[in-house]
Amino acid sequence: MFHSNTTTEPSSSPARTWIWTCSTIAVILGMLVTSTGCQGDKYYLGADARVAFSQDTVWFDTVFTSIGSASQALRIVNQSPGRILLEDVTLEDGEGSEFRINIDGIPGPSASNLVLEEGDSIYVFVEVTVDPEDVNLPFVVKDRIRVTVNGFSQYTELLAWGQDAFFHGSPGGLSSLSCDEIWTAERPHVIYGVVGVAPDCNLTIEAGCAVHVHAGGGIYVDRGTLEVNGELGQEVIFEGDRLEPEYADIPGQWGIQVDTLVQTDFGVAQASILGGGIWLYGSPGSTMRHAILRNGTIGLQVDTAGTPGAAALNMENCVIHNMSGIGLLAQGSNVDGTNLLMYDCAQACAALTLGGRYRFTHSTFANYWADGTRSTPTLLINDHYEDVNGNLQIRPLVETRFLNCIMWGNNAGLTDFDELVVDLEGNDNDLLIRGCAVEMDDFGTADWIEESSLDAAPPFADVFNRDFHIISGNSQWNGLGIPAGMPFLATDLDGLPRVVGSAPDKGCYERQ
Repeated sequence: MFHSNTTTEPSSSPARTWIWTCSTIAVILGMLVTSTGCQGDKYYLGADARVAFSQDTVWFDTVFTSIGSASQALRIVNQSPGRILLEDVTLEDGEGSEFRINIDGIPGPSASNLVLEEGDSIYVFVEVTVDPEDVNLPFVVKDRIRVTVNGFSQYTELLAWGQDAFFHGSPGGLSSLSCDEIWTAERPHVIYGVVGVAPDCNLTIEAGCAVHVHAGGGIYVDRGTLEVNGELGQEVIFEGDRLEPEYADIPGQWGIQVDTLVQTDFGVAQASILGGGIWLYGSPGSTMRHAILRNGTIGLQVDTAGTPGAAALNMENCVIHNMSGIGLLAQGSNVDGTNLLMYDCAQACAALTLGGRYRFTHSTFANYWADGTRSTPTLLINDHYEDVNGNLQIRPLVETRFLNCIMWGNNAGLTDFDELVVDLEGNDNDLLIRGCAVEMDDFGTADWIEESSLDAAPPFADVFNRDFHIISGNSQWNGLGIPAGMPFLATDLDGLPRVVGSAPDKGCYERQ
């Protein structure tokens, strides 16, 4: 099966258009003199002239243990209704590429003016040499081969694993991990595409692991479990696979993206479905301790609970920040969390939607997103959706508790919306926000808020440098005692002791 990967579409598809070439044609003093050696060669010049590639992506998935080389063959097939002229076949990065090509016997990085008969093909041989010990290499080495016909260019991708790492997945696909797989911190882990944990299986990620995810990729857990076992000082870090300094603070670098075709009023169109970089569906009980998720699209998504009444995900000492979408998106699920810090997301730091049960203690939700205007709250809670027929469907919120939390952001002074938005169509008796610092102008009329501060800006140590420690000694920032059964740790996000008893501090840090 051949694939056509065209980046420039013609504006029309005319009938066959030809140009004639002869070995000798001359016009002298207005008289046409034609040589008897005319070859009658002709090329199809239609704007629909196309080639097909035997592979959309030439992928080298061998991890080299020393400097090594590999070779693969790519076919370029003429799918046009006539002879065509390949104006160029070019390795885009030229001599600076990690790849080398040979085009129909011509050494690369390019060849030009190659004649290809209708239905005929040529071979391009591709080699790559990488040194996995070279820390200057990216985890994924990339280039493209460009083929130009009649001014239109088509491409095929070249991919190879770069520096030494554990690699998981494949380009553009969903790959299943081994059941009960364990990722160690011996080397970085690189995800390409989406890797899946099957039902009743488990993925364990050990302390100190660095997990790098290529754009469009992530981890999808389908009714299985994920155990992230980070420790203080050996956090498990999830981020993109671009290591250049200029990518250190760029959001949206990773997260599951599935491209699909949808029917619209104007015909069939392509749409992208975005999901969490880590996406749990129906998990019977996943855990995430001392994890950092940064620079993604949707950091963490939790849909549905696999065990009624139990947490689909229990989070402790985790940080989610700099997401181009939502930090934590939960939909009809059960999530427990303590000592969490979620900040700087283009939309909500946490969106707890479609009902469910959510219990958070000593967590800081602080949205100081500065890359454009934010039109969503720091924290959103709702219990309903509109179905395809326009009918309101309510999914109840049950036993949802926020104790000793901070919900604030840089839109606190605006009147458009509050930093905490609670949008309930059903019964609100099962929601309680208690002992928190909340930015919500009219919260005094809500029965579900108790003993919480009203519109008092938290005295964060340094918002500009994203230091969310509380530096005031005012007792206003004392929290309340934690009832039995609620998530609580005797230490804060820094690992320092909390006041155990009646007045531990609000937020993820305890004043020392």
